[in-house]
Order: sequence, then structure tokens, then C-alpha cells
Amino acid sequence: MKEKILKTLSQHFDGLMALIYPYFCVVCGEELNQKSEHFCFSCEEDLHFTYFEKYDDYSIADQVFWGRLKIENVYSLLYYEGPTSTREILHDIKYNEGTDLAHFMGRMMGNRLKSHPKYADINAIVPIPIHSKKEFSRGYNQSLLIANGVSEELGIPVVDALQRKTHDESQTRKSKDERYQNVKGKFALKEKKLQDYNHILIVDDVLTTGSTLEFASRAIFEGGGNVKVSLGTLAVAH
Repeated sequence: MKEKILKTLSQHFDGLMALIYPYFCVVCGEELNQKSEHFCFSCEEDLHFTYFEKYDDYSIADQVFWGRLKIENVYSLLYYEGPTSTREILHDIKYNEGTDLAHFMGRMMGNRLKSHPKYADINAIVPIPIHSKKEFSRGYNQSLLIANGVSEELGIPVVDALQRKTHDESQTRKSKDERYQNVKGKFALKEKKLQDYNHILIVDDVLTTGSTLEFASRAIFEGGGNVKVSLGTLAVAH
């Protein structure tokens, strides 16, 4: 009886808060009902999912790293192409204090990863770190928030295993070669952080040229991390 009363009060409170502080769809801006999180039904149905979790063969995300280094699997939740909903999501996460959205999208990614056996033996999640100056100005690391969402779904710990050695310029307007040089040698593996794990998932927001994820992976391999590495991002450029 007590639980029923508390549930009813909670529902009334949520309804009252929605009236005072309404939530809007990240993509179209329409006001959301109480049952929706971040997206209206129509926009969530129209998200540009890759469905890589259904692939038994290699995807375009896997191919980014061919001939560069040994990566077990590469997963991306959404395609990122032109002025689509994916761009709105990434922009909201990175520049509009979209902390709840980052965690929500991480949960969505983790939920889909559960459906494919090639991710079943992952036992640690490592977010791409950002420099302390950038984290201070932004207030958060979006990759960590995404990783926390994935962790919540998979029941796998997030391990703070990488550190960024220098402050980098934004990658946004850089060419492929400039991106490569910008992050080359910028990551280091923290001592003994991965000694208890054998297959890790490195998590970031978006996969474009692959330079950031490549050098993060190299730091783990070169730092003595005797592990298998897979990669997971919210989006992949297509």
C-alpha cells in the first residue's frame, strides 16, 4: 500500500514538474510527454541506426582500422551524415550541457551491444579522456558519461585507464592528416589499471578518421596492457 502511494505521488510530482519545466525533443523541439526521454516517438523511430549489432561480417567502422592496428570489433550506434538528427544529438551532448542525453545514449548503445555474442567477453569499459583544461571549461567529459550509460546496461565497470598528456586543439575543422598529428602520442596508459582485464571496450562520442581511437588503443598496447581492444562510439561518419 505504501509503495502504491509513493508511486502515485511520484507520478503526480513528475507531471507537475513537466508543466513547470517542460522537456523538448532534442531533434524537432516538440514538447515531450511524460513517457518520453529526449526524443518524441517520431524522431526516435527516425534515428539513423547502423544496426551493426546484427552484423556477423565486418562493418564500415571496422574497415577504418584495417592496416593500422589490431582491433577486435568496432561498434557505432548511429550513422553521422550531413545535417541529420545524429548531428543534433552530438551537438547537444558536447555543447549544450547534454549530460543526461549522453548517459541515455550510452544506455541505448549498451542495450544493443548485449545482443551480439562477440561483445560478450568484454569486462572493462575505458572512456577516451579529455584534457583537464577542456573538462574544466565544459564541466564534464562526454565520453565518460556515455561509458557510464553503457556500463549501466552491461553491468561492466568503467576503468579510468588512460590519461591525456597534453591539451589539444579542437579536431572539428582539421583534415585527416591534421587530426592524426594532433593526437599522435597524446595518450598514456595508467600503471596497473588494466592488469585484471582481458577485453576492454574503449568508448568515444564519434568515429571519423579514427585517429583518436587509434592512439588511445596504441597507448594501451604499448603500455603493457596485455588485452584485447574493441571500440564503441555513438556515431560513425558515413
